[in-house]
Amino acid sequence: MVGLSLGGFLALCGGSSDHGYVHVDMIDNSFSPQLQRIHKGGTIVFKNIGRNPHNAVAVDKSWSTEEDFGTLNMLGGDKARVTYPEEGVFPYYCTFHASPDQRVGMVGTIVVGDIEYKQETLKKADPVGTWTGVTRKVPSQYPTIQLAVDAAEPGDLVLVAPGVYKEEVVVTTPSLIIRGEDRNKVIIDGEHVRGNGITVVGADGVAIENITARNAVLNGFFWTSVEGFRGSYLTAYNNGDYGVYAFDSQNGIFEHSYASGSPDSSFYIGQCYPCKAIIHDVIAENSALGYSGTNAGGELYLINSIWKNNIVGLAPNTLDSELLPPQREATIFGNIVLNNNNIKAPFVAIGWPSFGNGILVAGGLRNRIEKNVIINHPNNGIVMLPNLQDNLWLSHGTIVKENIIRGSGRADISLSGPISMGNCFSDNSFSTTIPFGLEIFAGCGSPVRSMMGGDLSMMMGALAMMMDANLGNFDSGDYKTQPIPAAQPEMPEAMKQNTRPALTPFEDHQDLIKEAKFHPEAEKYLSEEIDSSSYVGSIQTVVPGSILAVIFHIFGFLLPFVVYSSWTFTAFMDMHQRKESSAIWSALIILVPFLGSLAYHFRGGSTLPGWFRKTMIGSGAGVFLLLVFIAGALVA
Repeated sequence: MVGLSLGGFLALCGGSSDHGYVHVDMIDNSFSPQLQRIHKGGTIVFKNIGRNPHNAVAVDKSWSTEEDFGTLNMLGGDKARVTYPEEGVFPYYCTFHASPDQRVGMVGTIVVGDIEYKQETLKKADPVGTWTGVTRKVPSQYPTIQLAVDAAEPGDLVLVAPGVYKEEVVVTTPSLIIRGEDRNKVIIDGEHVRGNGITVVGADGVAIENITARNAVLNGFFWTSVEGFRGSYLTAYNNGDYGVYAFDSQNGIFEHSYASGSPDSSFYIGQCYPCKAIIHDVIAENSALGYSGTNAGGELYLINSIWKNNIVGLAPNTLDSELLPPQREATIFGNIVLNNNNIKAPFVAIGWPSFGNGILVAGGLRNRIEKNVIINHPNNGIVMLPNLQDNLWLSHGTIVKENIIRGSGRADISLSGPISMGNCFSDNSFSTTIPFGLEIFAGCGSPVRSMMGGDLSMMMGALAMMMDANLGNFDSGDYKTQPIPAAQPEMPEAMKQNTRPALTPFEDHQDLIKEAKFHPEAEKYLSEEIDSSSYVGSIQTVVPGSILAVIFHIFGFLLPFVVYSSWTFTAFMDMHQRKESSAIWSALIILVPFLGSLAYHFRGGSTLPGWFRKTMIGSGAGVFLLLVFIAGALVA
């Protein structure tokens, strides 16, 4: 996300020092390192560097981060210190993201003192590929879904009758099929007090079908650390983190599903490579992000779905706070991306700068964006920008072709940031690009793709939006009160007759990839009223506007012009004063903006004092960094 690219700068501002302590990072849904050794009497700093709430609790209850922090709910950036006065081995877990037996999921071990310890390898039950023929019915045979799941063997079907089930279901048995008899009447209700609707922890091949999950504190449906997953005909709404969510998991599909009202994303596949996963025929709306895929890619396909009325439509991104960076090799094909400018959607502060964009790639590599219809976004239809956390991740090598983009406020296609490498653009239908001439100078058929610089004003505007969000100038919508969706299509009887676990769903659905085209409803959406695309481009401020946005936009918009004119003017002035005109250097300065004059000042025999040249060349970056540090001081 745009906001995430600024997190690294803001982290430099403020905060007490933890140097000299041993650290354990709470990455989203895992501890790093999982095994940490420390001397007797030593202290460990647990820090949540992810985006989800986490904690650390000893299995024997002898210690917890709650003792130092005051609550179990540690959010991103929060820290807690735990001191270990006695030798021993202390397995621990996160109460939000581990299995009930504290053995699978987000778990770790602290070894205190000089103790020999070999980490146990947990043997998982083997998945199966066929239904056993056994059906366990809820509530006629088992009063709760959890009791039926606990009694089931791999390959069993848990069939749930209509009703509102006020429970949190945790699945650790592989290859179960959990199915509702009626998608709209089988409801798992978290009542805003329970963490997840259904969580599948380390259990391969589990399929969840034809069920609604609502009002969870965290996620509606959640798979973590699995091989093989399927979510079909699911409805997830008004959950406090994600709707339908797969993490550290491979070989799966989300299909024919609906998710809305999440402060993060409606659908999420993250931390996997290769993912071997498909999202097909889903609808995502009224969330911060329709789709978010941090560090996810490799045979990952987002096809023929509708992403509308969110803060941003789709946002594949790279973060150092999760494993397997960078995000790479995802295909976004044949989608409808519409009206992602919902100011009433719930969001966390770090997501607000993504507002008003259709498809946003933040630090992603070698993605493919093709045959999408992208309509009515007040900032950009498609935008690619770098992401900065511990490392700077450029968005490069992405193919953007045959998309239809209409009604974008700043640009239909935009590159943001100082440099772009290897991205190409061809056969798109659009009105405006930033910078100008993307399909001319970076066409996919060209043997050479120019290293074009992008739009700094977009990055500066996003920084202002991040400040506004952290300072409370824009209020998030409440995920608990987002619109309740209409009844969603029932799982067809033919699919119900084909009962099977999710052993190899990616291989089983290759036809969806091979047959993907423009979305079947593309013409319908294109025939409706569409806003006119802007021809103003980067002169327009990033919206929604504020005083901060205007100030930062002016700097971001004018800074490249000031830098270019100062470097170029002083280069020509120096050649004139030396009375040594050079056709080669003149051509280089004119034809290769920025780099030509930069090369002259350092290799062209300039007579300007070295301190002057270095100050002039470094001043642009200095102004940018100064603004970032000011922003960090204001929100720290």
